[in-house]
This record gives sequence, structure tokens and C-alpha cells, in this order.
Amino acid sequence: MSDNNLTWGYSLWDQYDRILEHTDAGLEFTNKCSHYVKDRVKVEIDYIKSLRNLRKKYKLKNAEENEFNNFTTVKSYCVILEQLELIAREHEIFAERLEDEVHAKLRALHKDVTLNRKNLCNTGSQLQQGYQQQQDFLEKARQKYEKMAREAEAAGMAFKKVNEDMNVSRAQLEKSRNTMNTRQDIMEKAKGDYIIQIEKTNNYQHDYYLEKWPSLLNQMQKAEESRIDELGTLLKQQCILHGNVLPQIKQCVDAMISSCDKVNSSQDSDLLMEERNKQPYPPDHVFIEYGSKQVSNFSSNPSMRKTKKERKKTKVNKEDLDHLPPEKRKKAFKEKIKEIESKIQIELKARQGLEDILELYSQKPELGSATAMEESRQQLDAITKTLEKLQEELYKYQCYLAALDDKPAPERPHIGSHLDSLSITSSNSHISHNHNDNDSGSGQGSGGGGDLPPPYNAAPPPEFSPASPTGEFNTDSFYEVPDNNNLPPNLNSCTVLYDYAAQHSDELDIFAGETLYVVEDNGAGWVKAQRNENEVGLIPGNYIEMLS
Repeated sequence: MSDNNLTWGYSLWDQYDRILEHTDAGLEFTNKCSHYVKDRVKVEIDYIKSLRNLRKKYKLKNAEENEFNNFTTVKSYCVILEQLELIAREHEIFAERLEDEVHAKLRALHKDVTLNRKNLCNTGSQLQQGYQQQQDFLEKARQKYEKMAREAEAAGMAFKKVNEDMNVSRAQLEKSRNTMNTRQDIMEKAKGDYIIQIEKTNNYQHDYYLEKWPSLLNQMQKAEESRIDELGTLLKQQCILHGNVLPQIKQCVDAMISSCDKVNSSQDSDLLMEERNKQPYPPDHVFIEYGSKQVSNFSSNPSMRKTKKERKKTKVNKEDLDHLPPEKRKKAFKEKIKEIESKIQIELKARQGLEDILELYSQKPELGSATAMEESRQQLDAITKTLEKLQEELYKYQCYLAALDDKPAPERPHIGSHLDSLSITSSNSHISHNHNDNDSGSGQGSGGGGDLPPPYNAAPPPEFSPASPTGEFNTDSFYEVPDNNNLPPNLNSCTVLYDYAAQHSDELDIFAGETLYVVEDNGAGWVKAQRNENEVGLIPGNYIEMLS
């Protein structure tokens, strides 16, 4: 910027207060722009997080294994989610550059302008104080000169009066003359000081109005214009950075539109027929002889299955935690185990107190009556039953937790009328101990589990060998759909106690409350069951109850 363009020094020489207000407002505006860019970066970061959370929330699980993902609509949907991630990356780049190239420089600009303005204001204050100080010196010199002049005039008039008086002695006349001369000398000296101060004040005023004050105002003009130029450059840079990401975002949107244009309903229909049309039409009809037990396909019809309200009336009594991810489910199990263990400890302390009272009564009968002893025994029995229920519930959640950790199920603790803290502690530390195969089998409910639900995510069934005289399953009839005409005339039926999702192709999905027919049971924990002529497979033996 050329100094010839600086005109504040002469145009606004008497508007210093207005200049201070203007520069202060510009400083506040710079700070506001800095906060604006800071909030803009925050908005971009929040938008990036929202896009990624949206993509994570609606991303299809098991995208590579799911057959449904081969349809054109699903492919288009997946492309849209992928492009959302790319858009989030572009906004992330924009936010980073906006922070580094604009916001950081705006903060530095505001800091530099504040410091420079402070220095210039201090200089202006010093100049004004110096000017006022010279004016004060001049006024004091003038007042002193006027005072000395009045005193010298008064001394001269007194001498003249004494000189005209004929009765005054010579000594008094000389004294009056000396006083007059002294006052005249002091007046002359004050006059000389006044003249010198006038010259100094005139010189300072000349420098003040022609050099120092215009130079200060021009420096303030230069700093203000420099701030404006730098601020405009940074605001422009912000717009340029935003414009740089728009082409990439447009490419992502074009990719989304292109994927949507590829949606083809006919292709999806043909794909569905290729994947699902594996049975001949019409299906073979199986006629059942009168008097024989027929295999009903009632349970295979989803509309005929029990509702959720009806299933609650069955023996299923586990908390529905399947909707939670594994880590949260594990955390919920641990909290439940901790809660049950605290209840057990409370009951143990109460039972120990009752046992101590009964032992004291037995040693010293005179301390208690027969009624008091009977009440203590009843309370002890009630606490024992409560402990048994708590132990059953604790064992259930220990089995759940062991299955989630891919560890063997714990041993089922012996629940008698006298439990101690040692047995509780040993049952709680099942995860860190190793168990035999027979012990882990008890965790699956096949070794006297009663109505206790099997653990979540039970281990997959063992492989069964071909037919043998020991009663194992026949491989040929195991994997092929049986013909109802070849079934034995009297099949045993069973009721499903718990839902089970098939883990292998040779297993069968079952639902609590439905009725199935047992084709074969080898006694090893797995049962071959049949729902209808087309649905047959392995199910866990402890998930069903045989009907008489």
C-alpha cells in the first residue's frame, strides 16, 4: 500500500475518537468471523459423524453371505451407503483444511491486530499527554510572569510614594528602591521563562500537527486496511475450499443415481426364481391311512404358530437379550450374575444367623421355647428354598456367559438344605476352570437340567457316524427326506420347550410350543424330528418334552 493513499492524518485529524470506535468494531468483527469459521468446522465434523453413524446403523449385515444382496435394489442401496462414506471423507478433508488454512489464520490475524491497535492507541495517548503537558507548562509560565509583573509594578509604585514623602529617612528610601529592583529582576526572569516556553510549545505543536499526529493516524489507517484485506482473503479461501469438494461430492451423487438407474424388477424376479425354484410343481401328495398318526404340517405354517403372548405361557422363561450385540449381552449377564450373587450372600448371612440361633437353642434349651425353635426352622427352610431358586438362576446365567465366551458350561452345584459360601464361590468361578465332557453336558441341560433353559448360542451339534449296532443314526435316512409311507405306524410326538435356530444344514428350526414327531433318538443328546413330509432334521434333545 502506497503512503500517498493514506489520508486519515489530515482528513480525520480531529476525529480520533471516531477512529478508535471504527477500529474497535473491526476488531470485534474479525473475532466474529473467527468464531463463525470455528463453528462451521464443528458443523462439518458433526455432519461427518452423523453420516457415518447413519451408514453404520443401516449397513446390511453379512453382506457377502446373504443371498438377498444379489438383487439390484439391494446393490443400489449398498452403493448409496458406500458413497455416503466417500462424501463423509470429502467433508472431513474440507473440515481439516478449513481449520488449518482459515480458522488458524483468523485467530492469528485477530491476535496481531489486537496487539498492533493496542500499541498505536498507547502512542496516541502519549502524544496527547505530551501536547497537554506543553500547554500546561505554557500556562504556568504565563501565570508566573503575570504575577511577577504585578508585584514589580506594586514595588515601583511603593518606591515612588516613599520617594515623594519628605518625612521618610534615607534608609527607608534605599530599602524601597532595593525591593523595587528585586521585583523587576524576578519579573524579567519570569518573562524570559515565558518566552522560552512559548517557543517550546510552538515547536511541539508544529511537530504534533504536521508530523507525529498525522503519522499515527496514517499507521492506524494502514493497519485497518491490512486487516480488511487479510480478512477478505481468508473468507474467500473458505469459499474456495468448499468449492473444491463439491465436484467430488457431485461424483458421489452421480454414482448413487447411476446405481438407482440399474434397478431392474424383472432381473430381481428371475434371480428369485433361480435361487428358490428347486422343487417340482405340483408337489407330490401323500395320503395317510385311516387310523395312523399323521405328520401334521400345522407348525410349518407361520400364520398358525403361536403368538408371542401365547408363547409366554409355555415353559420358556429366559430374558430376551438376543437383540443386543455380544459384548452388551455379556455385560448384561455379568451384571445379572453379580446381582444374584449379592442376593445369595444376603440369604447366606441370614441362614447362618438362624443356624447359630438353633445351635444355641439345642445347647441351652432354657433360652428358647419350642415355638421359637419351630419358627426358626421354618424360616431356615424358607431361606434354603430361596437359595435353591437363586442358585438355579445363577447357574442359568453362568451357562449363558460360558456359551458366549466359547467355554465349557460350569458344573451344576449340589443344592441341599445346607449351602455354604465355599460352594457358592466355587460355582461362581466356573469360567476359569476346565471341566470334563460329562460336566459340560450338564450345562446343556441333558444331565438333569429340568426346566432350565439352555445357554445362548449353544455349541454346534457333534458329527454322527454311520449306522452301527450301538444305536447311532443311519446316515442314508438322516440326510434324505423320508417318505411318509415308509414311516413306522406309531410315531412318538413331542412338544418344543424353547426356540432353536438351525446352525447346520442337517438341523431343523424349531419354535416353542409347536408339536413335532420323533423319527429317531440315539440317546446322545440329539433327536431326529419331523414337522411334515418336507421338513426333517436334528434338534437338541433337551429342547423338547416327550408326550405320552
